[in-house]
Amino acid sequence: MKKQTPSPDDLDLDHLRRRQVSRQWASFLAAMAQELKSVADETGSAAFMRATGARVARLHPLAAVQTLEELQGEINAALGAMDWGWSQLTAVGDHIVITHGACPNVLEHDSGRAWPPLMAEVLAGAYGAWLHEQGSPGGKTVCLDPQARPLVFEHRA
Repeated sequence: MKKQTPSPDDLDLDHLRRRQVSRQWASFLAAMAQELKSVADETGSAAFMRATGARVARLHPLAAVQTLEELQGEINAALGAMDWGWSQLTAVGDHIVITHGACPNVLEHDSGRAWPPLMAEVLAGAYGAWLHEQGSPGGKTVCLDPQARPLVFEHRA
């Protein structure tokens, strides 16, 4: 019987399972995500994770910048320091589209995929805080599809 060759997506997922989240935290985060999903409603868990992301952003403050390209560089430096992937920022009309790749949102022991929406909220909170820190007037950062790869966010003032 011939062994089926894994698809590039399967290879990416396998890499992320092994590489993106330290083995010392993977089981804990998967269990936490499943537990949070079972004890809190979606709004409450999203708010908690978004606030956590904003707090993480404050732990990794960005230098003041003048351009979107410079902001992208600062955000990528912060993400790189945490091994949280990369981002690409694009101005579209009255908002900013943020594409986030290599997100650490794949965990072993999370077959129900409870972690990706929570990690998307963490990132939304971090992006929102960083953009606010740079002078964005209020607004909210929203992930369009927390199960997608790459993740796409919109930040509207």
